[in-house]
Amino acid sequence: MLATDENSQQAAAVEEGSQIVHRATDARAACSGRSVCSADTACNVSMEMAERLADGESDSEQELNRMISNIGFGRYHRRVLALCGLGWTADNAWMQCTACILPRVQRHFGISNGRIGLLSSCMFLGLMCGALVWGPVSDRFGRLVPYRWTLVVSATFGLLASAAPSFPLLCVCLFGLGSGVGGNMPVDGAIFLEFVPREKRHLLTMLSVFFSAGSVLTSAVALALLPPFSCPDEGPCDVGKQNNGWRYLLVTVSLLTIAMVVLRNGWFRLYETPKFLLQNRGRSDVVVVLKKIATFNGAKAQAAPEDARSPLVPGDGGSNDGSGSEHSWLEWPESEEEESPAPARVGLAARLRAAVDVKAHIKLVRPLFAPGLRRTTSLVWAIWGIVAMGFTMFNVFLPKLLEATPGSSSQVSVYRDALIYAVSGVPGSLLGAWLVDTRLGRIYSMTIATAVSGLALIGFAFSTKAHIPALTIVASSVFGLTSTLMFAVIYAYTPEVFRPAVRGTACGTASAIGRVAGILAPLITGLLLELNSTIPLYVSVALLWAAAVCMFMLPIETRDIAA
Repeated sequence: MLATDENSQQAAAVEEGSQIVHRATDARAACSGRSVCSADTACNVSMEMAERLADGESDSEQELNRMISNIGFGRYHRRVLALCGLGWTADNAWMQCTACILPRVQRHFGISNGRIGLLSSCMFLGLMCGALVWGPVSDRFGRLVPYRWTLVVSATFGLLASAAPSFPLLCVCLFGLGSGVGGNMPVDGAIFLEFVPREKRHLLTMLSVFFSAGSVLTSAVALALLPPFSCPDEGPCDVGKQNNGWRYLLVTVSLLTIAMVVLRNGWFRLYETPKFLLQNRGRSDVVVVLKKIATFNGAKAQAAPEDARSPLVPGDGGSNDGSGSEHSWLEWPESEEEESPAPARVGLAARLRAAVDVKAHIKLVRPLFAPGLRRTTSLVWAIWGIVAMGFTMFNVFLPKLLEATPGSSSQVSVYRDALIYAVSGVPGSLLGAWLVDTRLGRIYSMTIATAVSGLALIGFAFSTKAHIPALTIVASSVFGLTSTLMFAVIYAYTPEVFRPAVRGTACGTASAIGRVAGILAPLITGLLLELNSTIPLYVSVALLWAAAVCMFMLPIETRDIAA
């Protein structure tokens, strides 16, 4: 019963937020949507208010953003960036692992091109289920629940997959693995975004550096393990003795994931995010956490953290916003309404019932389609699905496509080229972190990157058909750079454009839609490969360009909006 009351209260709060978003629509239209006015002061003020309304910001949320900005960006935030980045590293490490082992698993179990796509599809099915579960769980029970458990689930099923005696059991294990990994990116991105001040939100794109690092890490291990411990390119092979490199790769990535679990849970204490606490508990809990963060950063508290209204004096790790506010550095205004008591604690059984409460989940999704957000939600979710389909059709089968290219037929050259492709994505993340705060902003940055990714695939298709290995490497490297830039901005934009009350649900659903596309993409690609190796490439080009059009149509530029 308590869980039901909690769900009703949260859904009511979210509904109220959707009405605020609706009232923001006319104000936003009056100031020309994306761009911030520069000549007309009145328009500047109206635009600022419109953006605040679009975010559904209450007075408390605005005050919280002020306090977070006053704390500044310090040691605590850098550690949060690193630890959340490990989640993104694990996500891409496992996806790249699936792509790397695919040809070796196909040889091991004698699977046809038309059926081998099931391996990746089961992985993506797990990723979808994980995103659908962990996102709403983070909105209702806190960000720390998925933060602590997603990688544990991933590592467990990764070890089980390494011992799978048959192809069906391997697919089942990869589904379980994906169900853990699926919660990393949407939840970890929300965690980082809800801790950092507005001026540092562009660093969310830096998480994509960790994402790229996951691909590089797995590709490097694959280059070391797969060629010497796999069946030779030609001649007979005892798969039970000579083709276990893919098992060694699964074990290695699982052990690396366990190391990430130890770091995320043992390096230092991560607190619940202030914005989740504000939405679900109360101001006193928020201020306690903010004081602990500020102290960790180097500030000195004048009173005990238990005193929710005690002032906090900035130290080396803090900064004053210079606004001339009369409020204490971390103090709610006296005019604020009386603080509501924190919700009663709910037992485990009630939490489990609430986790599968479909009606409560629907209530959390409904505000995302309020008049002021309907277009944004639809376009964002469409972008995630289309981009995932286009990208996966190329990425998952890259080793097989490289094997089909003359001059790159040996296993060593195939995994060397795959490593070059993975490394090329790292500068894309760094470039994305810079571009999002330029005049291009989020929308134009990802639009251009997506369009160029399509052009790179055309070059890749031409080079494979014309038998030009050097051009193949160049084209794949350009695609690696621009596609990583594209994902970096998409992953930053999505949590920014939705308000905290529905952020986990919105991001989790977007991720789940991308995973659905990931389920279908390997199956479709496997069938198309039996016809011609270049057909999937041109389908990917069409999908990426369609996604670029959707990006261009997005109505809200989040560069100057507080999250």
